[in-house]
Parts: sequence; structure tokens; C-alpha cells
Amino acid sequence: MEWEFDQTAQQSAEQSTEQSQARRRVQRRRSGPLPPWVLVFGSLLFYTFFFHIWTEDRFSLGRFLTLTVLSLSFALLAALFGTISKRRKYQKIIALVVVIFWGVMFLTEYFILDSFHNFYTIEGMLTGAGNAGQEDFKDRTIDLVLKNVWRILLFALPIVGWFLANRYLKIRRILTKGVRRYLAAAGAGLLVIGLLFGSVISPDRNRIGKEYNFTDAVHGFGLPMGFTLDFFKGGGSSEFELPDEPFVPDLTEPPVQSSEGPVQPPETDTNGETLEPGTTAPTEPPKPVYTYQMLDLDFESLIANSGDDTVVNISKYLSSLTPSKTNEMTGMFKGKNLILITAEAFSKEFIDPELTPTLYRMMTKGIQFTDYYQPAWGGSTSSGEFSVLTGIEPARGVKSITNTIGRNMDVTIGNLLQDQGYFTRAYHNHTYTYYDRDKTHENLGYEKFIGVGNGMEVTKAWPESDLEMIDFSVPQFIDHQPFSVYYMTVSGHGAYSWGGNRQSARHKEEVQHLECSDTVKAYIACNLEVELAMKSLIEQLEAAGIADDTLIVLTADHYPYCLEKSDAWYTDKDYLSEYYGETVTNVFQRDHNCLIMWSGCLEGMDLVIDSPTFSLDIVPTLCNLFGVEWDSRLYSGRDVFSDAPALVFWPDHSWKTDKGSWNASLNSGKEFTPAEGAEVTEDYLNGVRRTVSNKLNYAYSVLGLDYFKLLFH
Repeated sequence: MEWEFDQTAQQSAEQSTEQSQARRRVQRRRSGPLPPWVLVFGSLLFYTFFFHIWTEDRFSLGRFLTLTVLSLSFALLAALFGTISKRRKYQKIIALVVVIFWGVMFLTEYFILDSFHNFYTIEGMLTGAGNAGQEDFKDRTIDLVLKNVWRILLFALPIVGWFLANRYLKIRRILTKGVRRYLAAAGAGLLVIGLLFGSVISPDRNRIGKEYNFTDAVHGFGLPMGFTLDFFKGGGSSEFELPDEPFVPDLTEPPVQSSEGPVQPPETDTNGETLEPGTTAPTEPPKPVYTYQMLDLDFESLIANSGDDTVVNISKYLSSLTPSKTNEMTGMFKGKNLILITAEAFSKEFIDPELTPTLYRMMTKGIQFTDYYQPAWGGSTSSGEFSVLTGIEPARGVKSITNTIGRNMDVTIGNLLQDQGYFTRAYHNHTYTYYDRDKTHENLGYEKFIGVGNGMEVTKAWPESDLEMIDFSVPQFIDHQPFSVYYMTVSGHGAYSWGGNRQSARHKEEVQHLECSDTVKAYIACNLEVELAMKSLIEQLEAAGIADDTLIVLTADHYPYCLEKSDAWYTDKDYLSEYYGETVTNVFQRDHNCLIMWSGCLEGMDLVIDSPTFSLDIVPTLCNLFGVEWDSRLYSGRDVFSDAPALVFWPDHSWKTDKGSWNASLNSGKEFTPAEGAEVTEDYLNGVRRTVSNKLNYAYSVLGLDYFKLLFH
């Protein structure tokens, strides 16, 4: 009996052990560490929330709903990466890589916005990263990161929290079996809803379609959606709204009357009275005959044979445009010299008859532009420089100018004058490799590019002296006429302080009498180098006797954004509004600027351009003044002396004409402000908007396709 009892007890114990093990197996299935996809999902929502808290100063219910739904959608779709592998070890690694990647992307875009007041595409980020690592900018980049260590630590919290939760908490396991299909279904469904919201109720709905702009897309739809739209739309669009009939120029010659024609009636004077035989009526001088500014380009061949839809549509678009015509200013500087200058962060407010007498003389005694703009083209110096050199909108931001490497750029004024045998040089008084200028500028029409590191001799400092650059370079070309010379200055670069800007410190005493903050004084002080540089340049031209035979063209690369509030530029408030004397709320205030076109021969001619103009008008106007063979249809801007209508536009599809301005910014409500006394129809507004959309689509596509190589083959 005892043996039987022991056997029964043993069986009971074994059964109890099996039941206990079974319970533990069930427990392990029900509880345990959070799966990696939860880390990805939670982190992206966390990053998106703080990113928009830090970067947004605009709110609407439609924008909030769209952002929320799209953020949930991309977080769910990104979470799929945490389920790719069946082995938990690899799931963890993949999830951590995804989370760290997006954390870096969000933080980098925040730092870029703080520095340049735009977001950059991934392509632009890679370009900017290479430049940020160079010399003076390396220290500023490190300083910016150190100032924002708390943001970096904050973005590490989701990873730390996930590890702590898995280590110390007994959390009910979120089943991973079959979760992939649920994540995909939920993410795709929310994506559709988010796109519907974005297309219908969001104030940013046009950014999904023809008015796409990367910075505004990020503001309106979130960073992941911004990258997605850039992937599909950033390479160019074949969407052009064309007229029903393409432009066909009338190239027939006027008929010549035969000498054996019908007997002519008796001549009369201006009052209709018959003149006595043997007398003649006073004759008026013949009216000039103006012709189209166009080349014989074979668009039809590209349309018929290219096989690329975008090439076909660009060709149809260009062939549909009406060229501008020659005018009384055509060829005024034919065979003469050109000095083209892009001045770092230059602005019109800086020019003063007492403080900057040379610049004041150049602005008021040359061709006067009363309503000029240099848009911030979604980048910084390089995009403004691109617009000045090409006359085409820099649609790819900071990447636009490097996209010219190895591509046909026969349309630039540099190449057009070089083809006429001009002596050409380009100069920059900072690092010669910055923005790959050593690779771009020779292709843009300058036989040799000289900067610091490959021949430029200036005092090593930050920023370097514009005056020293002028005095070093002028002797190299002044005896080689005709010459075409380009300068990119640097003395006006931020940050603006007495200790961090050598040119500001150099001219500190000259601005102490001004009634403004030290930051604004420092900005004005460093720009006095441009005044000294122009004074020296004109004196050397006059001494050589060629001031009347040389046209100097000077404008800014962008507005002085280093005056805006920014950790990168050590500004604790908006000094730009202080400098402008008004609160800056739109692009028309922010980007108004100065264009100087001066030559000794222009003084006393009183040439005034009152219509809206911008940097894209510079190259077409120079083509006309220098009488080169060119085609006005290939440029985004216009010859300001021609019959082409005035149009200034921005990357966000804002625009201005002589009839008024359209503010397309995200927080404007899409407002049109008519000029005084102007009346416009809805058809006019829609027509200008279509024109702007076409010009921007053209600019997005033309470089990526190397279209000019196809056209000029």
C-alpha cells in the first residue's frame, strides 16, 4: 500500500510539474519584451511631434488633421522594418537602424531650418554636409550641435525607454504573429486618408500637385511625406499647360514695291494739303524694325524622336512661347566689358549717400531698378549665385549649381561672351572648392576660376576681404579687352559680431553713430568692404580709360538671413525686421533687394525700370545689352527692356506683376493684393499661376535631363 501511495504521489508531482511548465509557457507567450516594431512606431510619432512643435508657427485644423493621419501612417509603415526578420536579434538591429536614421533626419532638418530658414532634400543635405565640414563652418556646426545637445538627448529617450521597459517591466506581449499584415493594412489605409485630407481639407493641398515645394511640403505634410513627394516630383515634371496653338513666328519679309508700279497720288503735307510740284513733304525718320530674340532651334525633331515624355513636353512648352523682341537698348554694350558680381547677403537698405557714396553713385546714376527682388531659392548662396549666372530658377536648391557639372550650359552669359572671344575669369575670396566651384564655374563660361587655395591671395581670416580680392584680381584682366569677369564676394557673410567677423571689427568705428543694435551695426560694418571694393574697382577702370566701356552688374545672393533669430548665427531675436524697419511677414518684404547696372557711359541717361524685376532677369537683359545671339524662350526671366510682361516668382509659387502680387505662403490664405488702380479678372490670376507653374516645372527638369545638350547637338 505504501508503495502504491508513493507511486501515486510521484505521478501527482509529475503532473503538477507539467502543469506548472505549461503555465509558464503560456505566461511567456503572454508577457515579455516589446517587439522591435513598437520601438519604430513610437519613436517616429515622438520625433514628428517635437519636430513640428519646434518648427511650426502656423496652425489650421485641416493641416493638423492631415499631419496627424500622415504621421500615424508613416509610423506604421516604418514599423514594418521591425518585422522583416524572423530572428529577434536581427529585428532589434534593423529597428535601431531605422530609428537612428529618422532621428538624424529630423534633427538635421531642424538644424538646417535654424541656419538657412529652409528645409533641404536629402540630396541637398549631402551637399550641405560636405560644405559644413570645411574650415570656419566646421566650428560653427559643432557649436550649433553643442547648443542643442538637449534636443539630441531628448531624441534618444524612445530607445532608452524601450530598453528599460524590456529589462524591468513585465509587459503583456504584443503578438508579432501576423502583425505585419495589420501594420501594412493600417498604414496604407491611413496613408490614403491622409492624402485625401491633404488634397481636400488642408490649406497646403496645392503642394501635392503642381505647386509642389519641398520646404512647404514638409511643413504641411511632415518630413517623411516631404521626402516621398521629392522622390516623385523633385526630378522634374512633364506637366505643362500649353496654349491651344503653339507660337509660330511670322518670318516673311515685307513685300518690296516695284518701281514700275501704279502712278502715285500727289504728295501732301501733314495737314493733307497738296504740295507744289518739285517740293517734298518733310519726312519722319524710319521706325526701327524689331525682331524676335530667338534662334533657329529644332524643337520638332526632339518632339518626334526623343522618346522621353518629359523632353517632348519641354520641347512643346518652349516652342509654344512667344519670344521677346529686340529694342532700342539691344547691342548697347556689344564688344564691351562685363563685370558681374554676386555680393554675399547684400541689401538695398545698406546703401547710403554718406556711408557708401560709391554704391550710391552706381545705384542712382546707372540703370535704376525700383522694384527688384532676389528670392531665397530654397537654399543659400549657391542657389542665388545660380540664378544670377544662368537666368533659370534654381529648382534643386543648393544642389542646382553642382548639377551643372558635365552638362551643357551654353545659355549662360559667361559662355555666350566666351564664344565671342572674350577674356574670362571668375574669382572668389574664400575656399575655392566650396560648393564645388572649382568644377562648376569653368563650365559656366569662365576659362579659369581662382579662389583661396588655388591662387587667390588675401589675408586669411573670416570672412576674407572683398577689397583685397579686387586689388589682387583687376591687374590680371584689365589689359585683356574685351573681358567677362565674375566675382562671388564673402565679406558680408554672418555671423555679425565684433568678435566673430573680421570685417565687422575692421569697420566698427565707422558705424558707431548709427542708431541700431550692435548686431545690425556689425552687418553694416562688414558690408563696407563692398563699398571699398567698388571704389577701388571704378578708380582702376577710370585710370585705364575704360569705365565707359565696362558694365558693372552687382546684386545679392540672398537676403541677410543671418540677421534672423538663429542658434547657428548667435542671434537671440529677429534683427532682420529691425534692420528693415518693419515686421517682415512675407517674401515681398523679405526678398526686396538691389540690382546695380552701372557704366560711366550710363551716367546722365536717367534709365529707370519701375516694373517688378528679379535675379532671373539679369542674364536675359545682359544678352540683349551685349547683342549676343540668344533665344529668350530658354530663360525663366526676361530682358527688362523688351516687350515681355514683367513677372517675378518664388519657389512657393508666390508671384508679382505690375498688376499686383499673389502670396502663396502656407499661412497667407492665398491672397492677391492688387497694385494701386489695377483691376484683374479671375482668368488673369489663373493665367499667371499657370505661367509660374510652367516655368518652375521647366526649371526642375532642364538640368536633370541635360536638355541643352539635346537641343544644341
